[in-house]
Amino acid sequence: MNERRYPLLMIVAMLATTALYWSGLHGPFLLDDPFNFAVIDEWRRGEATLREAVFGHQSVLFARPLAMASFVANVVLGGEQPFSYKLGNLLVHLLCGTLIWQTTRRLLALDRRLKDIAAPVALVLTTLWLVHPLHVSTVLYPVQRMAQLSTLFTVLALAVYLSARACIADGRLRGAYLSLFLFFPLCVLAGLLSKQNAVVAPALCLIAELAYFSRTGPRPRAVNLFFVIFLLLPACAVLGVLLMRPDALLAGYAEYDFSLGERLLTQARVLLDYIGQTLVPRTPLMGLYTDDFLPSRGLLSPWTTAASITVLLAISAFATWKRTDAPTLFFGWWFFLMGHVVESSFLPLDLYFEHRNYLPMIGLLLAVAGALSLAKGRLQTNVVPPERLVMLLVAAALLATTFATLGRVLVWQDKATIVAQGLRHHPDSLRARLDKASLAMLAGDWQTHDTVLEEMTRHPNPQFRLLGELYLLSVECRRAGTADPARLARAQASAPARLTLAEVHAFNVLSRSTMQGCGAVTDPMIANALAAIADAAKAQPATRQPQWHARFVAADIYARANDWKRALDQAELAWQPTADPGMGALLARIQARNGLYAEAKHTLMDIAPRVKCHDTSNLRDLGKLWMTIDQQQAAQTGDAPQAIPELSCRRW
Repeated sequence: MNERRYPLLMIVAMLATTALYWSGLHGPFLLDDPFNFAVIDEWRRGEATLREAVFGHQSVLFARPLAMASFVANVVLGGEQPFSYKLGNLLVHLLCGTLIWQTTRRLLALDRRLKDIAAPVALVLTTLWLVHPLHVSTVLYPVQRMAQLSTLFTVLALAVYLSARACIADGRLRGAYLSLFLFFPLCVLAGLLSKQNAVVAPALCLIAELAYFSRTGPRPRAVNLFFVIFLLLPACAVLGVLLMRPDALLAGYAEYDFSLGERLLTQARVLLDYIGQTLVPRTPLMGLYTDDFLPSRGLLSPWTTAASITVLLAISAFATWKRTDAPTLFFGWWFFLMGHVVESSFLPLDLYFEHRNYLPMIGLLLAVAGALSLAKGRLQTNVVPPERLVMLLVAAALLATTFATLGRVLVWQDKATIVAQGLRHHPDSLRARLDKASLAMLAGDWQTHDTVLEEMTRHPNPQFRLLGELYLLSVECRRAGTADPARLARAQASAPARLTLAEVHAFNVLSRSTMQGCGAVTDPMIANALAAIADAAKAQPATRQPQWHARFVAADIYARANDWKRALDQAELAWQPTADPGMGALLARIQARNGLYAEAKHTLMDIAPRVKCHDTSNLRDLGKLWMTIDQQQAAQTGDAPQAIPELSCRRW
């Protein structure tokens, strides 16, 4: 085929992708979208600065400012509706596809088996990637722009490395050094400021080096230095943190019902499931509600754990054995594994999410192409020529994935259909059950709402029972102004050994729902129950957010009931090193109401270093609280008011 036709065909593929996704762009916000975009809404209303909207209240890296800046641009250019955000995701998806097409084409040209057909193979792989149904939950889930941008800059970093290698081959060392030590780190930094997955970029370059360049002679000094700086030293730093301060990376396991070892075992099954969904998509099982994926408790519990590990090791061994003969198989397979190393290894995260395949799928598709290259010239058929058979198989694969994606996009036009399909195929998903109850409440369908939550109160999992009772209690208080105290007692009796962010949300809803009173269920009863629930979570340190937040809500409700002594007890337990400034502000108010003015001011001084210097609203509130407490102290003791000290805020 004429080389000039490939760009045209790529444009056709992107237009087809756009048409495929268009009807889904009008779908709803999902899961944590509202939480992540709340600060942007505040900025739009003039309640937050642009800097706060972009950087939030976290460190620069964890705030993901580049992704947040893209969301701000969405609001400026297209408004705050979901369509604007999802259209932005689609544009990034197409941009990623363009870059993947160019990069895979360069990689395939380095493989002696595939170099003659690098252009058409790259086009087919990229088109499959663009229209694959597994990506629907990334493209149409607005907040996953973070994963998309991280992928974009990671692939760009790999392309920069390939350019540097080409410069070295041509003797253009200045260009190579600029690419390796200026443009590459800039790409990785941009990726990290979108999402931390971009940290794998240097490792992907090493895989490319081993696959395609290890036979070209001694490795250049610049390349060795590159890997020392960008791969070896960071890897040693991570290892050092794991050895010296393991809690810095592993403390989050206190919020899950699986251990580090169990997570690592489970990920073998998860990775094999990802592979299966990529090669043979089962769209009814896809979706957001995969929180029902059961952890592996041992090699044979379930038995598929050992089988999955065996399969992964066998493929890895085969790909490594064929590294010289089929470099694209080696590169693609290890690219897939390395692409999952951040979210499918030792970090305490949910077990399964489809969007984690957005980058790794590139490698898996390349690995398939590399494996098929081994059969090149060996495939014989008496029915149709091998070339035509391959074309028919490719056409069938493209057609199947396109129709599968269209089906998913149609489901994703409405949250009700998303939830309905999720519950049909993931009936034990906590997220799906809560979303169904929420949708029913918004529609005024109280019968469905109550039925879903009542079913949860009878579930064998104590977390389900606790959440069902708390949400029913909250609704009864809002609807009838009273509730059955036995429901609160049952909630307390269902307290799990670990609290999660799901309980945090339920505690907040309960607090808001009972602000005007709840009849027979009094504020002290609610606060006592929340304190007891926190006490029962003995498998979890007090420093974890669900723990201190439960204490925070209990303290706030005690304060609402004017029980300042017990409010102080809970607030002091809640004021942990990981607690946010709002918790410290509540503690300071409660200390002042207990006459502990010096302690209250000391707490305010402790809050300031946890507030970013650009967070002017929080700093202003701290100053106002200081003045209020100072005035209370002056009225009580007759001391002269003190000037507000300089607050040592956090710059980054």
